[in-house]
Amino acid sequence: MASGGFVRAVMLMLVLTMAAVLAQQDLTQTSCPLCDMDIIPDLKQSILGNQGIYACEMAGHLETLRNPASKILRGPVAISALDVPYTKANIACPVCNKTDLKYALPWGNRGNQKIYACSEEHANYILTDQAKYYDGGIPAHSGEFCDHASVMFDGFQFSGGATCVKMWFQPWVLSSKLKYAMGFLGIVVLGIFLEWFGEYREAMEEVFIRKYGVTEIRDVAATDEYPKSAMSTLIQTPVVQTMQMCKLPLWCTVALSGMYMVALTVGYLIMLVAMFYDSGLFVACILGLGIGFYLFKDTEQEQMSGNIDPCCST
Repeated sequence: MASGGFVRAVMLMLVLTMAAVLAQQDLTQTSCPLCDMDIIPDLKQSILGNQGIYACEMAGHLETLRNPASKILRGPVAISALDVPYTKANIACPVCNKTDLKYALPWGNRGNQKIYACSEEHANYILTDQAKYYDGGIPAHSGEFCDHASVMFDGFQFSGGATCVKMWFQPWVLSSKLKYAMGFLGIVVLGIFLEWFGEYREAMEEVFIRKYGVTEIRDVAATDEYPKSAMSTLIQTPVVQTMQMCKLPLWCTVALSGMYMVALTVGYLIMLVAMFYDSGLFVACILGLGIGFYLFKDTEQEQMSGNIDPCCST
């Protein structure tokens, strides 16, 4: 008998849990009001009445939505039913906790998030002072170096005291002063390496040509200084000149191609760091490339090679 009662209790808990899950806002159909990107469930500002506003991982978007001065919340609109993603949500008016919801306040012009109220009067209360109806108020900063992680900031800013940088891979979050300092130094070293490697690759190409290049003599048609018509080109006999051409063995070409791909990979990694819009890491990119240029680039040669764009450097 005791075991049967335990089984029934467990089944009841499972049913209640499933009902609670089904009664929530469908987060898979929810998008950020500022950019229409998919939201992150943890980036939420809870609102009374079991409601809330969610943001994407873009740095600063949740803070913008929370801030009443941003004026993201729009005026009330009469509704006949809850829209997606709230069709199965068990929500109530933040002002009076009634579940008979007649008005919606959209968040911005993008996304599909709203705050629902039972009347136009209560909707205007929320619009006038939205922070008053936050469940628990606005959470304070954790006190750590930074909070949740993002791969891109909304304009140049420093991650300290704000959003952490997620650098290239999911686990690589610069969430402390030490990690940020290591990331900064690593990017500087990467920039120096890219400039050195560009010079090394060109030197190796010259070595391959001198040691393994096979010189071929070919007769090729000389190009005229002035253009000709199609008919005159067919009639006149082209001028032939002899040229020396150097051909590298296959393994040399493969080696040079591999080095070219390494340079492109490093260049694109630096470009992605610059696109984070973190002020400190952007300085690290420029500093590393500048130091590398100073150390390894021969500025006295007749014509400097390479490309000022690190992601497309050849």
